[in-house]
Formats: sequence, structure tokens, C-alpha cells
Amino acid sequence: MHGLALLVAKDLRRELRSPLALGCTLAFPVIFSSLLALTFGASGERVPRVVLLVEDLDHSLLSQALVSAAGHERIARYYDVRPVGPQGRAALERAEASALLRIPEDFGREYLAGRPLELEVIRNPAQGILPEIAEQSVQVLADALSAASRALRQPLAQVGELVEAGGDGPSAAEVAAVAVAAQEASRRMERLVFPPRITFESVEAGVAAGSAPPASRKDRANVFLLILPGVAVWSLFLIGDLAMRDLLTEMAQGTLRRQVASPLRVWQLVLGKTLFAATLATASLVVLSAIGWVAARRPIDPLGFALLSAAVILALTGFAATIYGAARSERQGATLSNLLLLAFAFAGGSFIPVDSLPAALRDLAPLSPFYWGGQGYQALIAEGAGVAELLPHVGILVAIGGPLFAVGTLLLGRRVRRGVMA
Repeated sequence: MHGLALLVAKDLRRELRSPLALGCTLAFPVIFSSLLALTFGASGERVPRVVLLVEDLDHSLLSQALVSAAGHERIARYYDVRPVGPQGRAALERAEASALLRIPEDFGREYLAGRPLELEVIRNPAQGILPEIAEQSVQVLADALSAASRALRQPLAQVGELVEAGGDGPSAAEVAAVAVAAQEASRRMERLVFPPRITFESVEAGVAAGSAPPASRKDRANVFLLILPGVAVWSLFLIGDLAMRDLLTEMAQGTLRRQVASPLRVWQLVLGKTLFAATLATASLVVLSAIGWVAARRPIDPLGFALLSAAVILALTGFAATIYGAARSERQGATLSNLLLLAFAFAGGSFIPVDSLPAALRDLAPLSPFYWGGQGYQALIAEGAGVAELLPHVGILVAIGGPLFAVGTLLLGRRVRRGVMA
């Protein structure tokens, strides 16, 4: 045991003399999570609005009503609708808006008559998601107008006839006829439309009705804690990879041959390197956990955290040992490890939450150890999970890490013997 402690201490001292790689790897999850929290964790007042230019070539009551409705308080929170003239296309080319909507001539008359119509949307190619939002919103508007035209065809046709007739305006009898037709149409739809079978209500989690919305600082902290666990697990695997890679580096540099010449045996060298990787990853985990605790400021189950962390450390040391035990060279092992870690990270929800992944990737997520580690820490922080809830995560990580550790140490031992004897 004393010899193993000396090996670990030697590797730790060497790591501290050149801490740049470790520091960058350890800082990445904090920086990455902070940037996403600053970008997406602000309150709703800072959500970028879609600037939609509207060129009304019709100037009918219907087209003007559509433009006026866009100024409603709820719509204006997310959309900045600006009526423009012929200069609208030029403004769009100057990247002053997300999209331009053109309402064609005779739009109101043709709509009331039930004839096919087209709403033209010109997108700004210089922007990314906002023009897509504008286009989809206009598509929803077109679908709503189409449904209303079919459901209220008779009263709309009567209104169109009255508009075409002109004169001094409709008589009381004509207005009454339109009202009766609209009432009959609504009665036909009542069984299908009223009351609605599905209603939608948006509330803030943990905020009572009528109370003030949560502060933007809290929003940013929630986003930070949502992203940090998955990225932290990826970072810990990278740190374990860097530590285990030292064994092949020492072999290439010839320093391992001198160690084998000492009273230490090969299995002690291999075990010492795995203990070094586990120690370095554990110290990094403590730092990241402290940062997460400062952001969360909420109690977690210490036993659950300890069991989950031990399972993650076992999985990462087993993974690194297997990779470098099977690799023919340091470069080959590093290349294969980086490819697998990136695949595990994207499939396991380290960079993008699992719920936001495509369905095919969501099905593959449980195959990634990052999924069980990240989801476990997320359950600890967000749901207050205890040992019972974390046992599946711990069990699967142990089932992954245990065999990998056994196979990896055997392969590393064989790799060291071959390298020393070569």
C-alpha cells in the first residue's frame, strides 16, 4: 500500500507542475454551462422578438384588422409587427427585420368570396431561427383563416355581397340576415368546438398565481444546473482519460522501464495508475460539486451522492483502462477515446438535454454511461432523489465500470510487460 501511495503522489505532483490541461478540462463545464445560462436563462422580457414587416397592398377592413390584431399585448411580447410600404423589401435586405409579409391586393374581397389566396412571406437569410418562427406563424394564421372561411362560408359570402353592393350601407334586414346565418353556422360547430376538450395553461413552477415572476438570476441558475451535470460527467471522463494516458506516455519515453526495474511489480504500476486516475477525477468532482452546490443552494442526499460518484469514478477508470490497454500506441488510444467520448456525450445528453434530442438518439441514450451519470446528478439536484431513486443509475454504472475495470487492468498489465520487454 505504501508503494501505491508513493506512485499516486508522484503522478499528482507531476500533474500539479503542468496543470494547464487539467485546468482547461475542469473549467470547460463551468464556462459552457454559464454561457448557456446567460444566453437562455434571462426572464421573458429579454427574449428576442421577431421583427415582421407587413406590406398591406389591400387596405381593406380585413387586412387592417389583421395588422391591428398583431399589436395585442401578448403578441407584441414576442413579435414586432411593423407596417411598411414598397420600401419593405429594401429594409429586409438591410437585415432590419426577420421576414416580410405581403398581403395581396383584393385580399378582403377574395377572402369573403371564398376564392383561393396566397400570403407571401420573404425571409431574411442573414438570420437563423427567427425567420422560421415568422414563417410558421403566418402558416398558422393562414390555416386559421382557411378554417374560418369554410366554417362561416355562408355569412362571409353575404358580407361580401353587401361590400360589393356599396351604396349607403346595409339595411337592418340585411344585417339581421348575416347575424342569423352566423348564428346557424356557430350552432353547427358548437358540438365540435365548445367546450374545448383540451385547454392550455402556462404557469411558473413553484410560483403562486398572481405573484411576481422569478428573478432572472434564478432563471440563469436553473439553466446552469440543468446543463452542468451532463457536461461535468463528460469532463470527468476526459480527466480520467488524460490520467490513464500517462502510462503509455511513460512507456514511450522510457521512464516506465526504470520503474519496472525497481521492487515494484507490474500489477502495482497498473493499479497505481488507475488509482491516480480515480484520485484526480475525484478531486475534480469535488470542485465541480462545490460549484454546483453554490449555484443550487439546496440540500442533497449525501449517501446517494457518494454512491453515484463512486459508480461514475469506477466507470471512467474502467473505460480509460480498457481503451489504453487495447491501444497499440498513445495516439491510437487518444483518438479512439475522444471519438467514443464525443459519441457518448451527444447520445447521453451531455451537451443537449435528453428531452430535446431526436427520437432515435433518445432511444440510444441509455446505452451511454454519460446518460446514467448526468441523469443521476440531475435527479439529485432537481428532484431531491435519494438512494432508492439512484440505485438504477448506480447499478448500471457499476455493471459498466466493473467488467471494464477488470478487463482494462489485465490488458494494461499485458501492455506494460510487452512495452518494457520490447
